[in-house]
Amino acid sequence: MASGKTIPDFKVGDIVKIPYSGFTRGKIVELRGPLAPGRVQVYRVIVRRKPKPMYIELREDQIEHLPVST
Repeated sequence: MASGKTIPDFKVGDIVKIPYSGFTRGKIVELRGPLAPGRVQVYRVIVRRKPKPMYIELREDQIEHLPVST
């Protein structure tokens, strides 16, 4: 069994960018754990859309940190 990185890079509440998706930003609402191949972390992200928000699950290599604006 390969021992990959299992320490999460993101935490619940982080605002993230989802490149190449058409969504400008999302918010991490759940850490699902190292479920992807190679024990890559999987996150549940909420994307605000009208009329309802949408939840998607993404690997940590599919999202990027957005800087916090003040």
